[in-house]
Amino acid sequence: MGPLAAMLSALVMTDVGVALSRYKRNGAMWAVAALFFLTAYIFALVAGAIYLSALYTPLTATIILAAISLVIGLVVIGIMHALNAHDRRIAAQKRRRSQAQATFAIATALTLFRRQPLLAAGLAVGVGTVLGLMRKSGDSDRS
Repeated sequence: MGPLAAMLSALVMTDVGVALSRYKRNGAMWAVAALFFLTAYIFALVAGAIYLSALYTPLTATIILAAISLVIGLVVIGIMHALNAHDRRIAAQKRRRSQAQATFAIATALTLFRRQPLLAAGLAVGVGTVLGLMRKSGDSDRS
C-alpha cells in the first residue's frame, strides 16, 4: 500500500502544482489586462473632455463628465445593494430550511427515544454524521 499511496500523493501534488501555476499565470494576465483597460478608460475620459470642451466651455465639459461618472457610480452601488439583498434572502432561506430539518430530526429522535432509547441514540449519531458530511464549506451563513 505504501508505493500506491506515494504515487497517488505525487499525482495529487502534481495536479495542485499545475493548478497553482495556472492561477498565478491567469492572475498576472488579468493584472496586465486591467492595466490596459484602465489606460483605455483614462484616454476615453480625456477624449470625451476634449470633445465636450469643443462644444462647451472646459468647465462645463468637466462638470458633465463628473456628473456622468457620479450617475454610473450610483447605478453600480444600487446593483451591488440589490445583489447583497438577494444573497441575504437566500442565506435566510437556507437557515430556515436547516432549522426545519433540525426540528424534524429532534422530533423524530424524541419519538424514537421514548419507544426505543438505544436505537434512538444510534440513529441520532448517524443523522448527525450524515448532516455533517452533507454540509459544504461554502454553506456558512455569515452575512
